[in-house]
Amino acid sequence: MGTNVFISFRFSDGKDLKEELVELFDESIDVYNRSEDVDRSSMSDETIQYYLYEKIKDTSVTIVLLTPEALQYRWNLILSKYDDWLYDELRYSLEDRDDNRTNGVVAIYTEESENLIYQQSTHICNICNEQQSVRSILDFKNLVRKNVLNVKDKFKSNSCIGLYDSEKDSYISLIHIDDFKKNYSKYIEDAKDKRNRKEQFELVKKM
Repeated sequence: MGTNVFISFRFSDGKDLKEELVELFDESIDVYNRSEDVDRSSMSDETIQYYLYEKIKDTSVTIVLLTPEALQYRWNLILSKYDDWLYDELRYSLEDRDDNRTNGVVAIYTEESENLIYQQSTHICNICNEQQSVRSILDFKNLVRKNVLNVKDKFKSNSCIGLYDSEKDSYISLIHIDDFKKNYSKYIEDAKDKRNRKEQFELVKKM
């Protein structure tokens, strides 16, 4: 049985990448794209909410494209809140409603955004006393960042304090676009698996 997915992307620098994934999924019998390109600029907040609910409730996995311009949500100074479709799309995906379960989520980053997400650092483990080079995740104002490294302690795969398995210990895994394209079915299935055991993670559903 195929998986319905919703692709969340920043139009200004993510539209071409989104189209690449749509073409990739069009060739698949396992993944069905349920995202769209509708202009919502004239819609009210209530209409956008209803519209997104209707789109997302037919999907089980949301794919977030973390291009450079998508990393930081847009803040409305007058309203003192995030005013960003990307924020709405992900928070609605993470909600658990009567007619829609929380979606599994995969976050895909690009070559251009990698240095805005990761930095290299050195870690010395207090348990095994080993020193190793690791990648630390930088802070950025995005619900994706709130839902990485968020596995509950008793379910953590990496036994070392302060170290996490990049794919298993985050509800939302960060995957490079090249890796995703090579094996997208695996990453989508991983997201569905976490969806079925979401109680093992400390989910953050809004900012």
